[in-house]
Amino acid sequence: MRPVVSPTGEIENRSQLAAFLGDSNDLGLDCRGAPPKSGYMEYAYDKGRLAAISAFEQSSKNAATLDQLSALIDAIIGQFGFRWFALLHNVDLVRRSKKALMLTTYPVRWLDEIIEHRLYLDDPVHAACAKTPSGLSWDRIGEFIAPSPRQISILEKGRAHGLKAGFTMPIRMTDEPDAVFTAARDTDAELSSEDVLTARLIGTVAFDRARAILGEDRIVFEPVALSPRQIDCIALVAQGKSDWEIAQILGLSRDTVHEYVEAARRRYGVRRRTQLVLRAVRDGHLNIDALL
Repeated sequence: MRPVVSPTGEIENRSQLAAFLGDSNDLGLDCRGAPPKSGYMEYAYDKGRLAAISAFEQSSKNAATLDQLSALIDAIIGQFGFRWFALLHNVDLVRRSKKALMLTTYPVRWLDEIIEHRLYLDDPVHAACAKTPSGLSWDRIGEFIAPSPRQISILEKGRAHGLKAGFTMPIRMTDEPDAVFTAARDTDAELSSEDVLTARLIGTVAFDRARAILGEDRIVFEPVALSPRQIDCIALVAQGKSDWEIAQILGLSRDTVHEYVEAARRRYGVRRRTQLVLRAVRDGHLNIDALL
């Protein structure tokens, strides 16, 4: 499935969305402005924000295609000061199937670089996001992971393409691949708690509708069976233990531990142990607490 972007890397039809969005500003307020700071006006602004999101939800129900849904998402995030978005399944983007969800308005050159150099495999935003229950703003990445030099370079590359601040949330479904929703800005302006909540609501509505549009074409995963010993080993891998440390803890040889882990990795068809841990969590072999 192709990303819904224009040749210049931006959606081209914001102005054509009135038919979908209708009048989402019942209070006559401009949701793109800075919110009033006190009293009735603050309440009115918050109500106007909620009205816009509610209108987006209703409009999304009329979207019959992913292209139409993408245009709606692009329009609503623009109302709240975001420049780009991405809604995608957390799968190998190079070898993704036609059923994999991938909607984005990211700059085309950045998207090409992400896929060509497989930067998504080491994306620090996604790595940190996987350790949260409901997502994080990018300035909080360091609270969840210690970025490697490669991950720091990925963040710098993204900034060079204009993605300077944003919010990313995980979306987890039983028997389906994990997904992520991102709303990004081209400024360093700090995201407020209202911005984060807004992005979270938009992402939830967008994914629900995308899933409905895909219908029976959406990806369904069959859980992979693992032995109790494999699960024990993977749980310790999730804690950052080496094969030698796991062997000492479980009373096994280092070679045996290595084979348990590698056999599980091969069964899932993943390249990295971090991916193995995430798949084991997805299939219910490990609790999400294993990642925290």
